[in-house]
Amino acid sequence: MKILTRYILKDFIKSFIISMFVVYSLLLIQLMIKLMDKFLGKGFSFSFLGELLFYNTAWILATTIPMAVLISSILTYGKLSLNNEVIGFKASGINTFKIIKPSLIVSIFICLITIYFSCNVLPEMNYKARKLNRELSQKRPDVEFEENIYSDIIPNHIIKFKKRSKNNKSKFYDVIIHQISNNKLKRSIISDSVNIISNDENILFDLFNGSIHERIELNEEYRKIDFENYKLNVSINNKNNRTIKYIRGDRELTLSMLLYANDSLKNKIDYYTNKINKRLLRNDFNPITFNQHETLIELLDSVNKDSLDNIVNITEWKLYDRKTKANKIIISGYINSINRSLNKINKNTVEVHKKFSLPIASIIFLLIGAPLGANLRGGNIGMSMAISLMFFILYYILIVGSEQLADKNYLNPILSMWLPNFIILIFGFLLNFNFKKN
Repeated sequence: MKILTRYILKDFIKSFIISMFVVYSLLLIQLMIKLMDKFLGKGFSFSFLGELLFYNTAWILATTIPMAVLISSILTYGKLSLNNEVIGFKASGINTFKIIKPSLIVSIFICLITIYFSCNVLPEMNYKARKLNRELSQKRPDVEFEENIYSDIIPNHIIKFKKRSKNNKSKFYDVIIHQISNNKLKRSIISDSVNIISNDENILFDLFNGSIHERIELNEEYRKIDFENYKLNVSINNKNNRTIKYIRGDRELTLSMLLYANDSLKNKIDYYTNKINKRLLRNDFNPITFNQHETLIELLDSVNKDSLDNIVNITEWKLYDRKTKANKIIISGYINSINRSLNKINKNTVEVHKKFSLPIASIIFLLIGAPLGANLRGGNIGMSMAISLMFFILYYILIVGSEQLADKNYLNPILSMWLPNFIILIFGFLLNFNFKKN
Protein backbone atom coordinates (compact mmCIF):
# COMPACT_ATOMS: atom_id res chain seq x y z
CA MET A 1 0.00 0.00 0.00
CA LYS A 2 1.39 3.39 -0.99
CA ILE A 3 2.26 6.01 1.63
CA LEU A 4 -0.34 8.45 0.20
CA THR A 5 -3.10 5.82 0.38
CA ARG A 6 -2.22 4.90 3.98
CA TYR A 7 -2.04 8.57 4.96
CA ILE A 8 -5.48 9.44 3.53
CA LEU A 9 -7.07 6.22 4.77
CA LYS A 10 -5.83 6.80 8.31
CA ASP A 11 -7.34 10.29 8.45
CA PHE A 12 -10.59 9.29 6.71
CA ILE A 13 -11.28 6.21 8.85
CA LYS A 14 -10.41 8.09 12.05
CA SER A 15 -12.71 10.97 11.07
CA PHE A 16 -15.46 8.49 10.09
CA ILE A 17 -15.34 6.72 13.48
CA ILE A 18 -15.40 10.04 15.36
CA SER A 19 -18.25 11.35 13.18
CA MET A 20 -20.23 8.15 13.64
CA PHE A 21 -19.76 8.33 17.40
CA VAL A 22 -20.78 12.01 17.63
CA VAL A 23 -23.83 11.84 15.32
CA TYR A 24 -25.01 8.48 16.68
CA SER A 25 -24.62 9.68 20.27
CA LEU A 26 -26.61 12.86 19.62
CA LEU A 27 -29.49 10.96 17.99
CA LEU A 28 -29.34 8.25 20.67
CA ILE A 29 -29.52 10.81 23.50
CA GLN A 30 -32.52 12.41 21.80
CA LEU A 31 -34.23 8.99 21.61
CA MET A 32 -33.32 8.17 25.23
CA ILE A 33 -34.81 11.46 26.46
CA LYS A 34 -38.02 10.68 24.54
CA LEU A 35 -38.23 7.15 25.97
CA MET A 36 -37.37 8.26 29.51
CA ASP A 37 -40.07 10.92 29.44
CA LYS A 38 -42.55 8.31 28.27
CA PHE A 39 -41.64 5.32 30.45
CA LEU A 40 -39.69 6.55 33.49
CA GLY A 41 -41.47 6.07 36.79
CA LYS A 42 -44.07 3.70 35.38
CA GLY A 43 -42.76 0.42 36.73
CA PHE A 44 -40.78 -0.78 33.70
CA SER A 45 -37.58 -2.75 34.23
CA PHE A 46 -34.25 -1.51 32.89
CA SER A 47 -33.96 -4.67 30.77
CA PHE A 48 -37.26 -3.87 29.04
CA LEU A 49 -36.23 -0.24 28.44
CA GLY A 50 -32.85 -1.42 27.16
CA GLU A 51 -34.49 -3.83 24.72
CA LEU A 52 -36.89 -1.15 23.52
CA LEU A 53 -34.03 1.32 23.08
CA PHE A 54 -31.88 -1.23 21.23
CA TYR A 55 -34.53 -2.08 18.62
CA ASN A 56 -35.42 1.57 18.10
CA THR A 57 -31.81 2.49 17.29
CA ALA A 58 -31.79 0.64 13.94
CA TRP A 59 -33.01 3.65 11.98
CA ILE A 60 -30.43 5.84 13.79
CA LEU A 61 -27.59 3.68 12.50
CA ALA A 62 -28.97 3.67 8.92
CA THR A 63 -29.27 7.48 9.01
CA THR A 64 -25.93 8.08 10.70
CA ILE A 65 -23.70 6.24 8.19
CA PRO A 66 -24.20 8.50 5.10
CA MET A 67 -23.97 11.62 7.26
CA ALA A 68 -20.77 10.36 8.92
CA VAL A 69 -19.21 9.73 5.48
CA LEU A 70 -20.02 13.31 4.47
CA ILE A 71 -18.57 14.78 7.68
CA SER A 72 -15.41 12.63 7.55
CA SER A 73 -14.76 13.50 3.89
CA ILE A 74 -15.08 17.24 4.64
CA LEU A 75 -12.76 16.87 7.65
CA THR A 76 -10.16 14.76 5.83
CA TYR A 77 -9.87 16.81 2.65
CA GLY A 78 -10.33 20.06 4.51
CA LYS A 79 -7.28 19.20 6.60
CA LEU A 80 -5.29 18.26 3.49
CA SER A 81 -6.23 21.54 1.86
CA LEU A 82 -5.48 23.57 4.99
CA ASN A 83 -1.94 22.15 5.12
CA ASN A 84 -1.52 22.82 1.36
CA GLU A 85 -1.03 19.08 0.85
CA VAL A 86 -3.54 18.97 -2.02
CA ILE A 87 -1.44 21.53 -3.90
CA GLY A 88 1.67 19.46 -3.15
CA PHE A 89 0.03 16.25 -4.41
CA LYS A 90 -0.99 17.94 -7.66
CA ALA A 91 2.47 19.47 -8.10
CA SER A 92 3.90 15.95 -7.78
CA GLY A 93 1.71 14.78 -10.66
CA ILE A 94 -0.94 13.05 -8.52
CA ASN A 95 -4.36 13.62 -10.06
CA THR A 96 -7.63 14.25 -8.22
CA PHE A 97 -8.92 10.67 -8.60
CA LYS A 98 -5.87 9.20 -6.85
CA ILE A 99 -6.40 11.62 -3.94
CA ILE A 100 -10.07 10.61 -3.57
CA LYS A 101 -9.60 6.90 -4.47
CA PRO A 102 -8.67 5.59 -0.95
CA SER A 103 -11.73 7.22 0.64
CA LEU A 104 -13.89 6.09 -2.28
CA ILE A 105 -12.89 2.45 -1.76
CA VAL A 106 -13.75 2.70 1.95
CA SER A 107 -17.08 4.37 1.09
CA ILE A 108 -17.94 1.55 -1.33
CA PHE A 109 -17.11 -0.99 1.39
CA ILE A 110 -19.28 0.94 3.90
CA CYS A 111 -22.04 1.10 1.27
CA LEU A 112 -22.02 -2.71 0.79
CA ILE A 113 -22.22 -3.32 4.54
CA THR A 114 -25.06 -0.78 4.83
CA ILE A 115 -26.96 -2.47 1.97
CA TYR A 116 -26.77 -5.80 3.80
CA PHE A 117 -27.88 -4.09 7.01
CA SER A 118 -30.80 -2.34 5.26
CA CYS A 119 -31.94 -5.47 3.43
CA ASN A 120 -31.76 -7.95 6.33
CA VAL A 121 -31.07 -6.48 9.78
CA LEU A 122 -32.95 -3.15 9.76
CA PRO A 123 -36.39 -4.63 8.83
CA GLU A 124 -36.12 -7.26 11.58
CA MET A 125 -35.21 -4.64 14.18
CA ASN A 126 -38.03 -2.36 12.96
CA TYR A 127 -40.43 -5.30 13.22
CA LYS A 128 -39.36 -6.19 16.76
CA ALA A 129 -39.48 -2.55 17.84
CA ARG A 130 -42.99 -2.05 16.50
CA LYS A 131 -44.18 -5.39 17.87
CA LEU A 132 -42.80 -4.47 21.28
CA ASN A 133 -44.55 -1.08 21.13
CA ARG A 134 -47.79 -2.77 20.08
CA GLU A 135 -47.64 -5.26 22.95
CA LEU A 136 -46.87 -2.39 25.30
CA SER A 137 -49.86 -0.35 24.09
CA GLN A 138 -52.12 -3.39 24.72
CA LYS A 139 -50.76 -4.10 28.19
CA ARG A 140 -50.18 -0.49 29.29
CA PRO A 141 -52.35 1.81 27.15
CA ASP A 142 -51.94 4.66 29.66
CA VAL A 143 -48.33 5.02 28.46
CA GLU A 144 -49.54 5.95 24.98
CA PHE A 145 -51.93 8.69 26.14
CA GLU A 146 -50.94 12.22 25.17
CA GLU A 147 -52.33 15.53 26.36
CA ASN A 148 -55.18 17.12 24.34
CA ILE A 149 -55.22 14.30 21.77
CA TYR A 150 -58.12 11.87 21.32
CA SER A 151 -56.95 8.26 21.67
CA ASP A 152 -58.68 5.07 20.50
CA ILE A 153 -56.04 2.65 21.80
CA ILE A 154 -58.54 1.01 24.16
CA PRO A 155 -61.18 -0.96 22.19
CA ASN A 156 -64.61 0.74 21.99
CA HIS A 157 -63.39 3.84 23.84
CA ILE A 158 -62.32 7.29 22.66
CA ILE A 159 -60.44 9.14 25.40
CA LYS A 160 -59.03 12.62 25.80
CA PHE A 161 -57.13 14.21 28.70
CA LYS A 162 -56.25 17.86 28.99
CA LYS A 163 -53.25 17.54 31.28
CA ARG A 164 -51.02 14.84 32.79
CA SER A 165 -49.84 15.16 36.40
CA LYS A 166 -46.13 16.00 36.71
CA ASN A 167 -45.72 13.97 39.90
CA ASN A 168 -47.84 10.98 38.89
CA LYS A 169 -47.65 10.01 35.20
CA SER A 170 -50.76 7.80 35.56
CA LYS A 171 -52.95 10.71 36.71
CA PHE A 172 -54.76 13.01 34.27
CA TYR A 173 -56.99 16.07 34.60
CA ASP A 174 -60.10 17.21 32.67
CA VAL A 175 -61.12 13.81 31.37
CA ILE A 176 -63.55 12.92 28.56
CA ILE A 177 -64.31 9.25 27.86
CA HIS A 178 -66.67 8.25 25.03
CA GLN A 179 -67.87 4.64 25.07
CA ILE A 180 -68.74 3.27 21.62
CA SER A 181 -71.01 0.33 20.79
CA ASN A 182 -71.73 -0.82 17.20
CA ASN A 183 -70.12 2.38 15.87
CA LYS A 184 -72.55 4.49 17.91
CA LEU A 185 -71.93 6.69 20.95
CA LYS A 186 -73.24 4.76 23.95
CA ARG A 187 -72.10 6.86 26.91
CA SER A 188 -69.91 9.86 27.71
CA ILE A 189 -68.09 10.30 31.01
CA ILE A 190 -66.66 13.66 32.06
CA SER A 191 -64.59 14.13 35.23
CA ASP A 192 -62.09 16.49 36.85
CA SER A 193 -59.37 13.85 37.25
CA VAL A 194 -58.58 10.16 36.82
CA ASN A 195 -56.01 7.70 38.15
CA ILE A 196 -55.25 4.89 35.70
CA ILE A 197 -54.31 1.46 37.02
CA SER A 198 -53.60 -1.24 34.43
CA ASN A 199 -52.37 -4.82 34.17
CA ASP A 200 -52.19 -7.45 31.43
CA GLU A 201 -55.94 -8.06 31.47
CA ASN A 202 -57.75 -4.87 32.52
CA ILE A 203 -57.43 -1.12 32.87
CA LEU A 204 -59.15 0.68 35.75
CA PHE A 205 -60.16 4.34 35.40
CA ASP A 206 -60.54 5.72 38.92
CA LEU A 207 -62.55 8.87 38.16
CA PHE A 208 -63.25 11.76 40.53
CA ASN A 209 -65.89 14.56 40.53
CA GLY A 210 -67.68 14.08 37.26
CA SER A 211 -70.83 13.02 35.47
CA ILE A 212 -72.08 10.24 33.19
CA HIS A 213 -74.16 11.23 30.16
CA GLU A 214 -76.16 8.66 28.18
CA ARG A 215 -79.23 8.40 25.97
CA ILE A 216 -81.55 5.42 26.47
CA GLU A 217 -82.39 3.97 23.03
CA LEU A 218 -85.81 2.55 23.92
CA ASN A 219 -87.51 5.83 24.80
CA GLU A 220 -84.79 8.27 23.61
CA GLU A 221 -84.49 9.69 27.12
CA TYR A 222 -81.37 11.57 28.19
CA ARG A 223 -79.89 10.66 31.57
CA LYS A 224 -77.17 12.39 33.61
CA ILE A 225 -75.58 10.89 36.73
CA ASP A 226 -73.23 12.94 38.91
CA PHE A 227 -70.56 11.19 40.94
CA GLU A 228 -67.74 11.96 43.38
CA ASN A 229 -65.88 8.74 42.62
CA TYR A 230 -66.59 6.26 39.82
CA LYS A 231 -64.51 3.22 38.91
CA LEU A 232 -64.65 2.17 35.25
CA ASN A 233 -63.10 -1.25 34.61
CA VAL A 234 -62.31 -2.07 30.96
CA SER A 235 -60.98 -5.34 29.56
CA ILE A 236 -58.01 -4.78 27.26
CA ASN A 237 -56.97 -8.37 26.57
CA ASN A 238 -60.07 -10.21 25.44
CA LYS A 239 -60.21 -13.30 23.24
CA ASN A 240 -60.58 -11.29 20.06
CA ASN A 241 -57.38 -9.33 20.77
CA ARG A 242 -55.45 -12.57 21.27
CA THR A 243 -56.39 -13.93 17.85
CA ILE A 244 -55.22 -10.82 15.99
CA LYS A 245 -52.08 -11.64 14.02
CA TYR A 246 -49.57 -8.84 13.70
CA ILE A 247 -48.89 -8.06 10.03
CA ARG A 248 -45.54 -6.57 9.06
CA GLY A 249 -45.50 -3.18 7.37
CA ASP A 250 -43.39 -2.52 4.27
CA ARG A 251 -40.53 -1.11 6.41
CA GLU A 252 -40.47 -4.33 8.41
CA LEU A 253 -39.97 -6.64 5.42
CA THR A 254 -36.56 -7.89 4.35
CA LEU A 255 -35.56 -7.64 0.68
CA SER A 256 -36.50 -11.27 -0.01
CA MET A 257 -39.89 -10.75 1.72
CA LEU A 258 -40.60 -7.63 -0.35
CA LEU A 259 -39.74 -9.37 -3.63
CA TYR A 260 -41.86 -12.39 -2.68
CA ALA A 261 -44.75 -10.12 -1.67
CA ASN A 262 -44.60 -8.29 -5.01
CA ASP A 263 -44.58 -11.58 -6.94
CA SER A 264 -47.64 -12.73 -4.96
CA LEU A 265 -49.42 -9.43 -5.61
CA LYS A 266 -48.68 -9.65 -9.36
CA ASN A 267 -50.13 -13.18 -9.40
CA LYS A 268 -53.17 -11.80 -7.58
CA ILE A 269 -53.58 -9.08 -10.23
CA ASP A 270 -53.33 -11.71 -13.00
CA TYR A 271 -55.93 -13.82 -11.20
CA TYR A 272 -58.45 -10.96 -10.95
CA THR A 273 -57.72 -9.82 -14.52
CA ASN A 274 -58.52 -13.36 -15.74
CA LYS A 275 -61.74 -13.37 -13.70
CA ILE A 276 -62.73 -10.06 -15.31
CA ASN A 277 -61.90 -11.33 -18.80
CA LYS A 278 -64.00 -14.47 -18.30
CA ARG A 279 -66.99 -12.30 -17.41
CA LEU A 280 -66.35 -10.02 -20.37
CA LEU A 281 -66.12 -12.94 -22.82
CA ARG A 282 -69.33 -14.36 -21.38
CA ASN A 283 -71.02 -11.07 -22.28
CA ASP A 284 -69.34 -10.72 -25.73
CA PHE A 285 -66.78 -8.09 -24.66
CA ASN A 286 -63.11 -8.08 -25.66
CA PRO A 287 -60.58 -9.06 -22.93
CA ILE A 288 -58.71 -6.23 -21.22
CA THR A 289 -54.97 -5.81 -20.73
CA PHE A 290 -53.17 -4.93 -17.50
CA ASN A 291 -53.51 -1.15 -17.98
CA GLN A 292 -57.14 -1.00 -19.14
CA HIS A 293 -59.02 -1.88 -15.95
CA GLU A 294 -59.48 1.76 -14.83
CA THR A 295 -61.55 2.66 -17.92
CA LEU A 296 -63.47 -0.62 -17.99
CA ILE A 297 -66.42 0.50 -15.82
CA GLU A 298 -66.99 3.56 -18.02
CA LEU A 299 -66.94 1.30 -21.09
CA LEU A 300 -69.42 -1.13 -19.50
CA ASP A 301 -71.76 1.73 -18.52
CA SER A 302 -71.69 3.08 -22.05
CA VAL A 303 -72.33 -0.31 -23.73
CA ASN A 304 -75.03 -1.28 -21.22
CA LYS A 305 -76.84 2.03 -21.77
CA ASP A 306 -76.81 1.51 -25.55
CA SER A 307 -78.06 -2.07 -25.14
CA LEU A 308 -80.87 -1.04 -22.79
CA ASP A 309 -82.01 1.63 -25.24
CA ASN A 310 -82.49 -1.08 -27.87
CA ILE A 311 -84.64 -3.36 -25.66
CA VAL A 312 -88.36 -2.74 -26.05
CA ASN A 313 -89.83 -5.50 -23.88
CA ILE A 314 -90.01 -4.25 -20.28
CA THR A 315 -89.44 -7.71 -18.77
CA GLU A 316 -86.32 -8.26 -20.87
CA TRP A 317 -85.19 -4.71 -20.07
CA LYS A 318 -85.46 -5.32 -16.29
CA LEU A 319 -83.73 -8.69 -16.54
CA TYR A 320 -80.86 -7.29 -18.60
CA ASP A 321 -80.55 -4.26 -16.32
CA ARG A 322 -80.40 -6.46 -13.19
CA LYS A 323 -77.86 -8.75 -14.83
CA THR A 324 -75.59 -5.93 -16.00
CA LYS A 325 -75.71 -4.17 -12.60
CA ALA A 326 -74.72 -7.39 -10.82
CA ASN A 327 -71.95 -7.92 -13.37
CA LYS A 328 -70.73 -4.35 -12.86
CA ILE A 329 -70.66 -4.76 -9.04
CA ILE A 330 -68.62 -7.97 -9.28
CA ILE A 331 -66.18 -6.49 -11.80
CA SER A 332 -65.87 -3.32 -9.69
CA GLY A 333 -64.89 -5.50 -6.73
CA TYR A 334 -62.20 -7.19 -8.83
CA ILE A 335 -60.91 -3.80 -10.01
CA ASN A 336 -60.75 -2.50 -6.42
CA SER A 337 -58.72 -5.58 -5.46
CA ILE A 338 -56.37 -4.93 -8.40
CA ASN A 339 -55.95 -1.27 -7.36
CA ARG A 340 -55.18 -2.25 -3.77
CA SER A 341 -52.58 -4.73 -5.01
CA LEU A 342 -51.03 -2.09 -7.28
CA ASN A 343 -50.76 0.37 -4.37
CA LYS A 344 -49.04 -2.29 -2.23
CA ILE A 345 -46.66 -3.10 -5.09
CA ASN A 346 -45.81 0.62 -5.37
CA LYS A 347 -45.07 0.89 -1.64
CA ASN A 348 -43.03 -2.31 -1.65
CA THR A 349 -41.08 -1.18 -4.73
CA VAL A 350 -40.29 2.12 -3.02
CA GLU A 351 -38.97 0.23 -0.01
CA VAL A 352 -36.90 -2.16 -2.19
CA HIS A 353 -35.08 0.70 -3.91
CA LYS A 354 -34.79 2.67 -0.68
CA LYS A 355 -32.69 -0.18 0.75
CA PHE A 356 -30.13 0.54 -1.98
CA SER A 357 -30.47 4.28 -2.62
CA LEU A 358 -29.77 5.37 0.98
CA PRO A 359 -26.56 3.29 1.35
CA ILE A 360 -25.35 4.41 -2.10
CA ALA A 361 -25.84 7.99 -0.89
CA SER A 362 -22.67 7.36 1.20
CA ILE A 363 -20.61 7.26 -2.02
CA ILE A 364 -22.38 10.34 -3.38
CA PHE A 365 -21.77 12.24 -0.14
CA LEU A 366 -18.07 11.46 -0.45
CA LEU A 367 -18.08 13.07 -3.92
CA ILE A 368 -19.63 16.14 -2.33
CA GLY A 369 -17.55 16.15 0.86
CA ALA A 370 -14.11 15.77 -0.70
CA PRO A 371 -14.22 18.86 -2.98
CA LEU A 372 -16.23 20.81 -0.42
CA GLY A 373 -13.66 20.11 2.30
CA ALA A 374 -10.80 21.08 -0.01
CA ASN A 375 -12.49 24.37 -0.91
CA LEU A 376 -13.33 25.16 2.74
CA ARG A 377 -9.68 24.69 3.76
CA GLY A 378 -10.49 23.68 7.29
CA GLY A 379 -10.78 20.64 9.53
CA ASN A 380 -13.24 22.01 12.10
CA ILE A 381 -15.72 19.30 13.11
CA GLY A 382 -18.38 21.85 14.13
CA MET A 383 -18.43 23.53 10.74
CA SER A 384 -18.23 20.15 9.01
CA MET A 385 -21.27 18.91 10.95
CA ALA A 386 -23.21 22.10 10.21
CA ILE A 387 -22.56 21.85 6.46
CA SER A 388 -23.21 18.09 6.49
CA LEU A 389 -26.46 18.62 8.35
CA MET A 390 -27.57 21.17 5.75
CA PHE A 391 -26.88 18.74 2.89
CA PHE A 392 -28.43 15.81 4.73
CA ILE A 393 -31.61 17.76 5.56
CA LEU A 394 -31.91 18.64 1.87
CA TYR A 395 -31.41 14.98 0.94
CA TYR A 396 -33.87 13.84 3.63
CA ILE A 397 -36.54 16.28 2.43
CA LEU A 398 -36.06 15.08 -1.15
CA ILE A 399 -36.25 11.39 -0.28
CA VAL A 400 -39.22 11.72 2.11
CA GLY A 401 -41.10 13.96 -0.34
CA SER A 402 -40.43 11.57 -3.22
CA GLU A 403 -41.56 8.61 -1.11
CA GLN A 404 -44.84 10.36 -0.26
CA LEU A 405 -45.47 11.16 -3.93
CA ALA A 406 -44.74 7.55 -4.94
CA ASP A 407 -47.05 6.15 -2.22
CA LYS A 408 -49.86 8.33 -3.64
CA ASN A 409 -49.06 7.20 -7.22
CA TYR A 410 -47.97 10.69 -8.30
CA LEU A 411 -44.41 9.55 -9.05
CA ASN A 412 -42.81 6.38 -10.37
CA PRO A 413 -41.68 4.32 -7.31
CA ILE A 414 -38.24 3.59 -8.77
CA LEU A 415 -37.63 7.18 -9.84
CA SER A 416 -38.81 8.47 -6.45
CA MET A 417 -35.99 6.73 -4.58
CA TRP A 418 -33.20 7.51 -7.05
CA LEU A 419 -34.10 11.08 -7.96
CA PRO A 420 -32.67 12.56 -4.69
CA ASN A 421 -29.42 10.67 -5.34
CA PHE A 422 -29.22 11.99 -8.90
CA ILE A 423 -29.80 15.57 -7.72
CA ILE A 424 -27.12 15.28 -5.04
CA LEU A 425 -24.81 13.44 -7.48
CA ILE A 426 -25.03 16.25 -10.06
CA PHE A 427 -24.11 18.73 -7.36
CA GLY A 428 -21.23 16.49 -6.32
CA PHE A 429 -19.89 16.32 -9.87
CA LEU A 430 -20.09 20.11 -10.20
CA LEU A 431 -18.06 20.51 -7.00
CA ASN A 432 -15.65 17.82 -8.14
CA PHE A 433 -15.17 19.63 -11.45
CA ASN A 434 -14.43 22.83 -9.53
CA PHE A 435 -12.00 20.93 -7.29
CA LYS A 436 -10.16 19.60 -10.35
CA LYS A 437 -10.07 23.05 -11.94
CA ASN A 438 -8.55 24.68 -8.91
